[in-house]
Amino acid sequence: MARISSQQQGITHEELREAVPDHLSSKDVHLYWVDKAPNGPGSVTLTAKIELDGQMLLLKSQTEDPMLLGDWAADDPTHHTNLRLLALERILTDPANEDILLSI
Repeated sequence: MARISSQQQGITHEELREAVPDHLSSKDVHLYWVDKAPNGPGSVTLTAKIELDGQMLLLKSQTEDPMLLGDWAADDPTHHTNLRLLALERILTDPANEDILLSI
């Protein structure tokens, strides 16, 4: 059975399992962190550091989604857990990243 774990504060094992796409459910997944950085006006780059079946990956995705542009309250990483989970889902389902993930 695949193991799913996380070092990202505020994300539970169950939440992470739900955020991982079905095509990765048979793989061991360890989430180190999910973050975002500005990428011009009205755009951010979402980044996740994950380990997938022993391979370390740094995956990125760009978005203009206004919901993900707001403050994630860096001083309280549990405050916007749902935004981090949404960001992780966006990263893992980005077509460019799916090709990488399916090749592992």
